[in-house]
Amino acid sequence: MSEKERNDAKKGENKDKPGHGKRILLRTFGCQMNERDSEFIAGLFLKRGYRLADSPDGADIILFNTCSVREHAEKRAISSMGQLMHKYEDKKIYAVAGCAAQALKEKLFKQLPKLNIVCGTGEIARLPELVKEAPGRRIAALDGIDAPLPESSLSYRTSKNHAYVSIMRGCDNFCSYCIVPYVRGRERSRREGDIINEIRDLVAGGITDITLLGQNVNSYKGIARNDGEGKTCNFVRLLTIINGVEGMEKIRFMTSHPKDANNELFKAVRELDKVVKHLHLPLQSGSDRILRLMNRGYTAEKYLGLAAGARKIVPGLRFTTDIITGFPTEKEKDFEDTLRMMKKIKFDFAYIFKYSPRPGTTAAKLEDDVPEDVKKRNHRALLDLQKEISRRKNEKNCRHSRV
Repeated sequence: MSEKERNDAKKGENKDKPGHGKRILLRTFGCQMNERDSEFIAGLFLKRGYRLADSPDGADIILFNTCSVREHAEKRAISSMGQLMHKYEDKKIYAVAGCAAQALKEKLFKQLPKLNIVCGTGEIARLPELVKEAPGRRIAALDGIDAPLPESSLSYRTSKNHAYVSIMRGCDNFCSYCIVPYVRGRERSRREGDIINEIRDLVAGGITDITLLGQNVNSYKGIARNDGEGKTCNFVRLLTIINGVEGMEKIRFMTSHPKDANNELFKAVRELDKVVKHLHLPLQSGSDRILRLMNRGYTAEKYLGLAAGARKIVPGLRFTTDIITGFPTEKEKDFEDTLRMMKKIKFDFAYIFKYSPRPGTTAAKLEDDVPEDVKKRNHRALLDLQKEISRRKNEKNCRHSRV
């Protein structure tokens, strides 16, 4: 979409387009992949003459793009939509899209009586069409979960300086606690050429700082350019090619999986000058027993080796992680194993979560037997430990910067 088309759409000057004079409020819950999906959705509507609303007042359509990875985000989105439906009695079209829509399906119509559209992750390209059909109806669009998304076809971005670029969708790992394979489908990698063309378009538009997105970016395997049928491009090759795009300045990526992390990736982070020296590698637990129950595919010792290797190969590496506490059957010893891992590795930052069962996952079949007060206590202990580790690292960095 050109700048002129975007401005015309915002002003409502495209009178021959179906969205002329209509405004859509789009709210996003969840991760960076949800944010990128919302940009894609916004681009779809702007191209058809709709305008983006800043508040519910005067909006003709209210659309929530949701997350279902954790119970809290899912409940927050549903509660917020319910509050808006209660507050605004004027006729609006209400839609819930994304992961929570895919997970809860038609149940959302019972929870939100005024809801018009439930749109799953594989159907978001149809949202303008669904909105057109929605008045006076209830529509559930939940097929196509494994379908590719033509993300490079629309150039709308919320930032003029930075862009998210999805290189793959879905996941094949089936970690026992994770709902992603069930709501985003199996792993699909975009073609190398499509990704490079999108990045070149971004650079031409003045964006030189990007973040490559995927549930597990380092498991990327896309069809390579000019290499014949069936040839694939792995993540290190993709990083190398993007690093060579003229005008590109900073390349970030997340999230990586420990089972696909190796010295080849670490060396690429070190040697490619435009790649930011940061690695986000989810640990989840320091207990081998819990890691097996989580179906993570590595041991604590394996992870320690990866962390040590990454820091040895990449001087000054910023190393961050995810941790879950309160997984079913977690005992004090398992929790202490996680504390010990954090003390050994000394992460620069950690996202720390209390476990919540996700319907449909393997772990949901286990009894959620860790008491809530224990989850809260251990969650606080992990947060406090990471806060202390970060404080000491920052003090050390400050001392070195003054030398």
